[in-house]
Amino acid sequence: MKKLDVTTRDYKSGFRAKVIRRPLFAQKFMGIIVDFGGSDPQKLCGGAHFLEHKLFTKKDGDISQRFEELGASTNAFTTYNETIFYASFTEHWRQVLPLIFELVGTTHFTKSNVAKESKIIAQELAMYQDDPNWQVNYELMQMMFPKTSLAEDLTGTKSSLKKMTPEILQEIYDNNYVSCRMEFVACGGFSENQTKEILREVGKLESKYLISKKVAPKKLSIVNSQKEHNKIIASDLITSRVGIGIKLPDFKKVGLRNSTAQSIFEMMLQAKLGVTSPWFEKMQKKGILNSPMELQVSYTTAGNFATIIGASSKPDLFLKNIKSQLLEVPVTEESFVFQKKEALAQTIREFDDLSTIAIEEAEYGLENDSFNSASQAIQSLSFNEFYTAVENILNKSDIFTTTLKGKEEAN
Repeated sequence: MKKLDVTTRDYKSGFRAKVIRRPLFAQKFMGIIVDFGGSDPQKLCGGAHFLEHKLFTKKDGDISQRFEELGASTNAFTTYNETIFYASFTEHWRQVLPLIFELVGTTHFTKSNVAKESKIIAQELAMYQDDPNWQVNYELMQMMFPKTSLAEDLTGTKSSLKKMTPEILQEIYDNNYVSCRMEFVACGGFSENQTKEILREVGKLESKYLISKKVAPKKLSIVNSQKEHNKIIASDLITSRVGIGIKLPDFKKVGLRNSTAQSIFEMMLQAKLGVTSPWFEKMQKKGILNSPMELQVSYTTAGNFATIIGASSKPDLFLKNIKSQLLEVPVTEESFVFQKKEALAQTIREFDDLSTIAIEEAEYGLENDSFNSASQAIQSLSFNEFYTAVENILNKSDIFTTTLKGKEEAN
């Protein structure tokens, strides 16, 4: 298995920088990841996502235009765990580098631009809420993680968006955009001398732009679920949407790193329920499952979970079969070997995608992990280790279901 060539430097403030050298690549990538996402505690839910949008607004306009003048494209996204701002380009890295820090390290919040953004995000939220899969996922998260940020959409709620002010946004920024919770990553055909230069400049820029103060490390919080575990809702859908939520344990308590546990559980779901599984073919032949399902495994500070969402004209049979497959049918060694090969093949493919590899390395860094060690953990994983890990996780998990009943089933 190939390994990334990564040079890391830690600064006194707690800020960390990584340069991934990929010789012969003309494309380059630079970004800053912030250890603050949608699931983290915040004064108003959706604050992390709102910040992601508004940090592009500066006193002299949208900073994206200054990236474009250098031939660079810039973007950002927010997940449950983090927010990342980045740029892709081929030339002018010395000019792009300070722009990345200016993007993340300066704010310009006004009543008018915050109010305008609230309306834009409200439209984005309304669009999501029209999606049946979003509705199913929302109900599952409400049952598994009530009264937490996970129970709401990453974009927030209509109420939280209306309440957002420049002062609240600045408070959220000041409490979370601190140097010890941020990491810089660069990836591309940088020479050894250029790598040293980048790390020197990063040291100057993080001192100039970022807030340096000590904050408590993030910890997994224990949230009591709702007593209700199964919810049925009538809908106007022709075909029912069915969702299964699995509230997973603290992975460290079953002796696993977050990244390893996530990969193992994803492999298990694909082996048991994926499009290449005998179970999936059987469900289609019986008319119980209409199409491939959405399978997701996540770890967050508010809790760990997996969701499975699919369309079925026989929702009760679907739930009965999927629970049986999950809890009673073990993964065969042959299926494990196939899924392990698939996971490693995906890792190899990612080597040629600079953006993906850089973002993943940055995400692993927030967990004091790395792309290389995470890949090695899967490469060295034995069937017995896999089997034991899956059993330990499932034994400490709890299952919830939501069904949006189609017209025929509702009548």
